[in-house]
Amino acid sequence: MKAILFADRKGSELQPLTQRTCVALLPIATKPLIEYTLEALWMAGIREVFVVISPFADYIERYLGNGERWGLEFEYILSRGQEAPADVLARLGAQLSDSEYLLIRADLLRSLEIQDFLSEAQQLDGQIVATIQGSHAGMSLLRQQTGPNPWQASNLVRFPCIPLIAKHQSANGQQVNQNRVFVNPDTLTPETTFYALPVEGKLSMLDSLKAFHQANFDILAGHFPTLVLPVRKITDKLQVGRRSKVSPHNTGLVGAFCRVHAGARLVDKVVLCDDVKVERHAKLNNTVVLPCTYIGQSLELNNAIVWGNLLIPVNTGKVQLIFDRRLLADLKTPILYSQFVEVLNRALGVFTLLISIPLWPLALLAALLQNPRKPLRKIKLRGNLKRIDQEGISQPRDFTALEWATSIALLRHLPKLLAVITGRLRMVGVRPETPEQAEARTAQTDHIEVWERMRDYAPVGLIGPSQLTLSFDAPREERLIVEAHYARTRHFSTDIVWLLRGLLACFTARAWFFQHREHGVPQSTTEYHRE
Repeated sequence: MKAILFADRKGSELQPLTQRTCVALLPIATKPLIEYTLEALWMAGIREVFVVISPFADYIERYLGNGERWGLEFEYILSRGQEAPADVLARLGAQLSDSEYLLIRADLLRSLEIQDFLSEAQQLDGQIVATIQGSHAGMSLLRQQTGPNPWQASNLVRFPCIPLIAKHQSANGQQVNQNRVFVNPDTLTPETTFYALPVEGKLSMLDSLKAFHQANFDILAGHFPTLVLPVRKITDKLQVGRRSKVSPHNTGLVGAFCRVHAGARLVDKVVLCDDVKVERHAKLNNTVVLPCTYIGQSLELNNAIVWGNLLIPVNTGKVQLIFDRRLLADLKTPILYSQFVEVLNRALGVFTLLISIPLWPLALLAALLQNPRKPLRKIKLRGNLKRIDQEGISQPRDFTALEWATSIALLRHLPKLLAVITGRLRMVGVRPETPEQAEARTAQTDHIEVWERMRDYAPVGLIGPSQLTLSFDAPREERLIVEAHYARTRHFSTDIVWLLRGLLACFTARAWFFQHREHGVPQSTTEYHRE
């Protein structure tokens, strides 16, 4: 028997995922959706398949090839996208030389035994449609009819699937076969009678982002037992694909070529498709991550779908594009430069910390002289690491930094080198703000000029134009102008210039002399952050 496989679903209900590929090629639990159906066809002994395609037709042909990879032989048919199957088959004409075909959709997720369905269907006359728990399974045994279009009954597998109307009594009140159903005449003309053949299995229509999200977890839980997953069981709660590196303390399903840092956590239900990288201190919970995605350091994701820099919180459905490549990124696009800068910055922090070691006893002495009861103090700052809030919006993460309680600027900021090493600060960037300062600056969003927002596109650092050229008590507007200009014009070369200027500033009176309150250098943490 030959099969006619429909993979022409438009998938508007799954946008924005289907803006990148068609429904049939959507990755679900480590494999493109269509592969599960192809494997089921091979297991049923079917070898020749007509593949009906429309959106991303070239992608499907390139990916599937001639079908040899699955032991199948493909012939491709173009449709106009969810076109009536009867119209598609009518164009084939004499190519459909057999009297019956298996019609099946490749853009639904199902777990069933096709061979069992065909064996039972052969014992019945007419058109047979498979149902799973009373729902149309997107599969039928199509038999040629007489009339102008002998394949009119193929419209039964059109998406959305035609509702089946059960009719347990005939017009004269006599009982009839309960498996006999009547297709809605508004969808299929003339009214056609089928037999609904219940089969054991599991079905997901994948008709929403929530359904797609849940289907991944259903596969993880083993609710689709006939699906073959290219993973091995590491623990009772963890399955891992080939050449992936992940700690056995995590839970979930991890595809091939994934790298999950030992300090990252996969909690409860997590599905990582192929080629996913998760950095240290990241925490994922009830999250599906699609292929070639980078998850940044300390990022927390909960109840979401992630693909590259695309973030979809399932509860709200609000789609977010994350432009900060330290949070989320597509591994198919070059990120080597940003990773190089990050590594270079931390290495520079380590180097600066090492060469500054002789200054630490001096800093302690200066702090004890000025504040003997509390020479080292804590301050809360808003740094470079990000988090995703409940609405899926990228927000800066606050952290606690240390500083010596001295008025000598160079010595006071030495402990902040630890924040540079951990990535919370850069060596070069705009002046750090407290959470209160940042919220006050952005509270009245309707009154913020576009240029004022530019500051937020620059990293936060120890050295920068406002730190080196302005006094601390400079007007807020002046500081914003300087930092906005830096953010707009910053480049690797300009950061090198500011780094060199910062080095030279270490040998100036401004860095070493005691600075009094009237000169803008605070004597307490509160004053340090006063505008």
